[in-house]
Amino acid sequence: MKLLVAIMTCHRLDYYLDDLSIDWCTQKNLRCLDQQARVNTIRDTWVKQLGDVPYRFFYGTKLRQDGDRRRVPTPILREPLADEIFLDCGDNYTQNPAKMKAICRWALDHGYDFLLRCDDDTFIYPDRLFATNWADHDYSGSSPQHFHPGGCMFLSRKMMELVISSPVNNYADDVWIGTVAADNRIPMNHIKNTRNQWDTGYKVPIDIDPTGLASFHSCTPEVMRRLYVAGSTQAPTVSTPTA
Repeated sequence: MKLLVAIMTCHRLDYYLDDLSIDWCTQKNLRCLDQQARVNTIRDTWVKQLGDVPYRFFYGTKLRQDGDRRRVPTPILREPLADEIFLDCGDNYTQNPAKMKAICRWALDHGYDFLLRCDDDTFIYPDRLFATNWADHDYSGSSPQHFHPGGCMFLSRKMMELVISSPVNNYADDVWIGTVAADNRIPMNHIKNTRNQWDTGYKVPIDIDPTGLASFHSCTPEVMRRLYVAGSTQAPTVSTPTA
């Protein structure tokens, strides 16, 4: 059984929705807006504990130009690094469902049976998260009631195939994927030790107690580093689970 850790990121943070809508988290300063700091902090922290479980950062290649609300191709002036994949899809916030379709295609084409999809502001303790019962389910996420896992979800091969084949009906990819699961009668598996809050609790506080928790969304780089020091430096590396 092959598991891929897929970290969804972008070349340039672009949370524009439309002229009548403002991203609530950005408006309330609940998001870290330094994309490079997000990615580099993940490289410096929790991916070091993945052991032989592979990971990749996934980017789109169709960016919106400044002042242009359309999705237009712009040159990507660098080659992907060894842990990066550049996909033929949009790279802005509202194109996350298309990016998820492309991520799932890439994962299936490369023989993966499961996908752990993380945002680039998500921190995980791999040993704790992989010890949950995700491998027994087609869909595992953090919400106890609704298909809305935020920054961390496991998808099986069956679920990835459904994501690829299903029409998009929401720009929020986690909500949309939940709809795909519900429409196809895929049971929701709640991972209890994941932190995914909304409203004023959306941003993980710097002084959070990580005891018993496996993942955290949404984190600033400072919070990620604090979590890494607080708990993950003592955790053993992990290997890909076997069926």
